[in-house]
Amino acid sequence: MSGKTVLPEEWVERAEFFRREAKRHLGEHVYWAVCFEAQQAAELYLKALQIALVGVYEFTHDLSRLLGFLEDAGLKVPRELYAAADSLTPHYTMARYPGRKPVVYDEKMARRCIEYMEKIVRWVVDEANRLKKA
Repeated sequence: MSGKTVLPEEWVERAEFFRREAKRHLGEHVYWAVCFEAQQAAELYLKALQIALVGVYEFTHDLSRLLGFLEDAGLKVPRELYAAADSLTPHYTMARYPGRKPVVYDEKMARRCIEYMEKIVRWVVDEANRLKKA
């Protein structure tokens, strides 16, 4: 993101850190980290948009719940974002704690997580730009 935004700078800075790290870890084949970092980047962007809209964020790691909050606040959330959110949310826990579930973190899954993260980030940035113009 560049220029002024309605999104809180510190939140975007941290989200971008996780976004960059996810891409870096993809190149290093650390696939569990990619999935965790993609989830974190999406979460921080969604919470930044919540703060921009209403001044607070919901304390949850469930990305679908965060999207629902934004929808309740008046934004139109595309249905496909819920699918992306549902796919990313479990990696907040599963990627950090080995042995919890039989998940295979491979390149295909990591690339999918980055794709879902990017869909959510693009939507948040687009919504923030609309808010900035309003």
